[in-house]
Amino acid sequence: MDFLESLIKLGISPVDGLQVLTCMFAGIVAGSNLYVVVVEAPSRVNLPLHSHWEQWATSFKRGVKFIPVLMWSMTATSGAVYYLSPSSPVRNLWLVPVGACVLLFFYTVIVIGPEQKILLENDVISKKGIDWVKQATSRWIRRHYIRVVVILITFVVTLYAAVKS
Repeated sequence: MDFLESLIKLGISPVDGLQVLTCMFAGIVAGSNLYVVVVEAPSRVNLPLHSHWEQWATSFKRGVKFIPVLMWSMTATSGAVYYLSPSSPVRNLWLVPVGACVLLFFYTVIVIGPEQKILLENDVISKKGIDWVKQATSRWIRRHYIRVVVILITFVVTLYAAVKS
């Protein structure tokens, strides 16, 4: 018995299952991003620079392994809901996660990416200096706020669309 058959036997349509998955992915991404800017980043502000940078780089390298996977999963399930719900009154709302993922991908590559690559180099402190590294990690967090806002809006829209479907 495959996953879709299991959902149908439980009385859950595949579209409903995809809606739940989209909401789940959006919620995990929103919560993770919110945690970074509300808890994690402020907790390392007063650390010595090397520890501050090391914790930022370690956290970033961990996040980059799972956040993109969750984002693209959210996009795929949301796109599938859009495709499979041609008569839904809130059909177009399921395109919001798709648009958010594409927007955030380009935002990350164009705005955050170039400095991020430099910041992840092991000898960045000796190359760029203490002040630059402190300012660069602060800029990264400020730029990350945009992603937090976009994904929180996306999460709220997916919840609204799921409730109204």
